[in-house]
Amino acid sequence: MLAREAVTPISAPTGPIPLWRAASGDLVVRRLYDQLELVRLTAAGSRVRVPANADCTQWPFIAIYALTSAELITAGSQSIVLSEGDCYVLRNHTTTRLDVAGPAELLVISLPTDAIGLYRRTFDDADGCRCATHQGTASLVGHLLDAMASQLEGYEPANPARLAQHVVGLLALMWSDTLTAELGWSRSKLLERSKEFIEAHLSDIDLTPDRIAAAQHMSARNLHRLFESEGLTIGGWIRYRRLEHCRVDLVDGALKDVAVSHIAARWGLWEAAHFSRLFKATYGLSPRSYRVAYQSIGDNGHSTIIRERLNQPAFS
Repeated sequence: MLAREAVTPISAPTGPIPLWRAASGDLVVRRLYDQLELVRLTAAGSRVRVPANADCTQWPFIAIYALTSAELITAGSQSIVLSEGDCYVLRNHTTTRLDVAGPAELLVISLPTDAIGLYRRTFDDADGCRCATHQGTASLVGHLLDAMASQLEGYEPANPARLAQHVVGLLALMWSDTLTAELGWSRSKLLERSKEFIEAHLSDIDLTPDRIAAAQHMSARNLHRLFESEGLTIGGWIRYRRLEHCRVDLVDGALKDVAVSHIAARWGLWEAAHFSRLFKATYGLSPRSYRVAYQSIGDNGHSTIIRERLNQPAFS
């Protein structure tokens, strides 16, 4: 039976203790193993705040393990759906805010800087990612987390500091194996899905890396790395696709009477002067000159310029 009050820490940490509060009807068990904090949260209400630690320097990452299926709601109202056994990692910021839509049961693990040590890069890569603990290393870690959650009130290890190091190390091993296996074969699929999202929202003025990353259930940092692995930038790709749609519209006979500025705005390029500069830098001619030239001699006369320019400023 879960206790409403936080359980006495196994060993008192040196530094600020993260505070967790449960709303009426919600149950919390809280334990500290040296600097490693585990909170078992049973959310009975429709929506319960899962507060971030006060000291994000001492606890730079949070791992959330779903003991039951759960839906997390970010500060930007993005939904992160976790199945039972999923583990989700996020970077802890002073502005981190996360709610859980109950009913749900979670094990929330605050990872201390001292225990992260050499695993920092692994957690950097895992930020914003989730992992199913059904097979391989992840399955072993899942069993460990299930056992710790079920014994959270009574388990007292002889060496809490060493336990903390091993738990963080196993989480890092799980994420290292997962990212190595998944990013190797799914990197192209993630990039493809991200590009599809961009293509469907080119006209949106708020098409930002954060929004694109949230739609793929990954962090903006990892999204940037995904594009960089292909020699691209997110901003450059968005700009290129917007310009290319504008170019196609400019030479569409059915749109010959539509103002250049209206075509640009249709694809999210609202400032006419800025659009004109970008277009000329990419295709070698201003939008109006390109339209006139195409109407007079056709696109073939400028295809060489286009091929030469496409891979330069548009992608940077």
